[in-house]
Amino acid sequence: MAEQARKPGQTRTNEPDSNRKMPTETSNMTLRSILIPHDGSILSGAIADSVGSLIAAGASNSAGGDAAIDVTLLHVREGASEERGDLLHATAERLRALGGRVVHAERISADVAGAIVDYARETRPDLVAMSTHGRGGLERWTRGSVAERVLRACPVPLWMVNPRTRAGSGIQSILVPLDGSDHAARVFEPLLPLARAFGARMTLLFVDWDAATDTPSQAAKRRAEREREVEEWLADPLERIRAAGLQAEIRIVRGDTAEQILNAAEPGTFDLLAMSTHGRSGASRWLLGSVAEKVLAQSRIPVFVQRAQE
Repeated sequence: MAEQARKPGQTRTNEPDSNRKMPTETSNMTLRSILIPHDGSILSGAIADSVGSLIAAGASNSAGGDAAIDVTLLHVREGASEERGDLLHATAERLRALGGRVVHAERISADVAGAIVDYARETRPDLVAMSTHGRGGLERWTRGSVAERVLRACPVPLWMVNPRTRAGSGIQSILVPLDGSDHAARVFEPLLPLARAFGARMTLLFVDWDAATDTPSQAAKRRAEREREVEEWLADPLERIRAAGLQAEIRIVRGDTAEQILNAAEPGTFDLLAMSTHGRSGASRWLLGSVAEKVLAQSRIPVFVQRAQE
């Protein structure tokens, strides 16, 4: 496709580089351990319902081996006098009823986010599952606070829910937003083993936001060209996904990145939204503080987050 001349300093965004193959290496990670930070609140306890299908799937596969998932409930106390609440015990019982091997851990620290990240670094669970809001609702686990700070530093993938998230009964369909960068594509490394475990179909969503001034005829031509570019860029991961026996499709939409992701992530259509926290810089702003945080705050389905390393 012929490229239009650029103005000095201008950068095209949300455009896949068809001459560069996307990383397709996937880890051999098997989901064996989950860390669930819990502050004793109702919202924090709701994470047990969200990850219940993961734990139940591990238990159902353990008959012929040792596939049951180890679950650590981490209670970070801000003071020595703070005790576990009834909701924390109730959460543990729900997780055990699903087949999880539940243990309790405690830390005393005024820096809740730091304690969670440190514990994750020490123990290296396969997944950290937490709510974006805890005790005090929107006032306590808000932007710039616990959930955001954990997201910025967590060394392992995160499974995050917010008060709008609806608990599902399984993972049959996964939405994967991509922006054409290697960073965004790294979510596949931990995601594919999870998708294989559930036989989930995957939709790869590409948001083409920077052509809003096109005429209808220009838009139709551009979309056809873009589809060819995106399909070429995604050829390797699509082959790997389909080789694993999974169904996959590409969807290209236009508009604001976060809004289009949230519009697509409808409960009943998708069970999980999976994304990397870093993508292209510049106008697309797949950076913390913008797309990822808006999606985490408003998504009505659980969000699986891989923090891409620089």
